[in-house]
Amino acid sequence: MAKKIKLFDLILMSISTLYGIRWIAKSTASSFGLGLAAIPSWLVFAILFFIPQALICAELANRFSDKSDGGLYVWVKEALGEKYGFMAAWLNWTSKIFWYASFMTFFVINISYFIGKPEMANNKIIVMVLSVVIFWLLSMMSMKGMGGSKIFTSFGAFGSFIPSVILITFAFIAIVILKKQPSASVYSLATMTPKLTPDSLVAVSGIIFGFTGAEVIANFITEIDNPKKTYPKAILISAILVAGLYILGSIAITMILPPEEIQASTGILDSIGKVSAMLGIGNWIVRIIAGGVAFSMLGATIIYIASPIKMLFGSVPKGMFPEKFTKVNSVGIPEKAVILQTVIVSLLLIATAVMPGVDIIYNILVTMTALTALLPYVLLLISYIKIRKASKNDNYNGYEMSKSNKVCIGIGYETLVLCVMGILFSCAPVMGTFRDNIIYEIEMIGGGLIVIISGLIIWNRYIKKINK
Repeated sequence: MAKKIKLFDLILMSISTLYGIRWIAKSTASSFGLGLAAIPSWLVFAILFFIPQALICAELANRFSDKSDGGLYVWVKEALGEKYGFMAAWLNWTSKIFWYASFMTFFVINISYFIGKPEMANNKIIVMVLSVVIFWLLSMMSMKGMGGSKIFTSFGAFGSFIPSVILITFAFIAIVILKKQPSASVYSLATMTPKLTPDSLVAVSGIIFGFTGAEVIANFITEIDNPKKTYPKAILISAILVAGLYILGSIAITMILPPEEIQASTGILDSIGKVSAMLGIGNWIVRIIAGGVAFSMLGATIIYIASPIKMLFGSVPKGMFPEKFTKVNSVGIPEKAVILQTVIVSLLLIATAVMPGVDIIYNILVTMTALTALLPYVLLLISYIKIRKASKNDNYNGYEMSKSNKVCIGIGYETLVLCVMGILFSCAPVMGTFRDNIIYEIEMIGGGLIVIISGLIIWNRYIKKINK
């Protein structure tokens, strides 16, 4: 009998999937970021979006805990029907394709710092080759299920949590207590008020995306010990911890470096290197932290490789995809589908190597991820609203975000509006020239439309097939 996932393990798994230290630098950088305005933005969106959608996922996971590990697919299917359930799973999977590519780029950058070769992070070819090789290795590991990867998914949370605590602690000691240098930033109402520019709008969509992921763990609901109590408790604890880390981390990094000097891809390691030098600590600490961050990313990547694949290819109706892609192994993972996914991501990583620089590649991949990843959340939130409206007539007595239907429906609408705003904001023109903006908009809007239309084509082909 497989060992069940306990509360502590689930909290660590949740932090590993919900929290990404990379978002601290991404949000506070002046380029493609909010600068100091990221600090209040993390707080506002934690309250208005992060915690509500995490609790919504907790309620839906418990409402449909007897419907296998379908997660997002099952929730949307139950509310809106099979077609939209498939589209939710399809959009969720396709968004992860861009996410894998951006995550692997950031992963290799941390590895280069860990081995003491930071110059590697600026070599597009090296970044691409290592990203492809490592992603193949992680994909092979994901086929073994969560049991064999627990060391990465559990301890991986510490690899992101501990560097964040070190960053926050070192910044406070060096600048506030020992006063080794004045704060690199001045915190005031004027400096922390978001400016309405295309860059800041894109950054807001990034913050909203940075607060997604609570639905991922729901795909393993049958592997959780006492899920009706354990799952919502773990999600709430994780949500509070993650929101606190984002806010305090944003303050810490901007105390060490001004937003103008923060690079989205290397800002965390640059700031830790600078504050360590202030405290007389050798560069070895940066290498250790880079290794810890890379380790944390292994855990998150393994979960994210297995979960969307398991939902799409393992849960959709038979005949939707060729049988070789839907056939699952002994731990419920469709192995051939994982291999197909790995090939697609490898091709995307190779294609991005023709772009001008690693930081630009990273920013575009992250923005494309934010746009596509929020699309299934629209279906998720519409489904939740519909389920709550119909809940007066059911006999459900498990976990609920609130006993009041009006409160839950109101929160559902509010979260839905923010989600739609995030999608629209991600398309704001942020390039330097009109020509580059045209190309960027084609990539953003065209990419999103291609993903949606291709899903509808697959569905329509399936309907014609079963009608025959």
